[in-house]
Amino acid sequence: MRKSILDTDTLINFFDDDENTSRNLSNYLSSHPKLTISELTVFEFFQGLEYKQAQKQMEKFETFISKCEVLNISHNSVRLSAKIYADLRRKGITIGEIDLLIAGIAIHSDLQLITNNTAHFAQIQGLSLHNWK
Repeated sequence: MRKSILDTDTLINFFDDDENTSRNLSNYLSSHPKLTISELTVFEFFQGLEYKQAQKQMEKFETFISKCEVLNISHNSVRLSAKIYADLRRKGITIGEIDLLIAGIAIHSDLQLITNNTAHFAQIQGLSLHNWK
């Protein structure tokens, strides 16, 4: 199984006890020592929990991310994300900035993106996608 980075929607499904996502996550961890997420996914997840004032879930998520590899934005991934944005915009396609940045991190790090939003991300050339749902 290819090393991957999890999109925010995949983590939400996992924390919502989605059976397929949980099974795929377990299978992934049988081949890889840790899950990989981006700091942007951490932001998006906490953003939702803060809005809901879900203190117990925040604590659970803190424990969860302490066991993950969390990738930061780099100069190279930002440049790649800007290029993706420009290429898509010339085609009349718009994608949210955070998703563009996550895609840039995934491509720059040569990781497959695990997301339920494959139709959305499929517009990005060079991005390998898989859905665990």
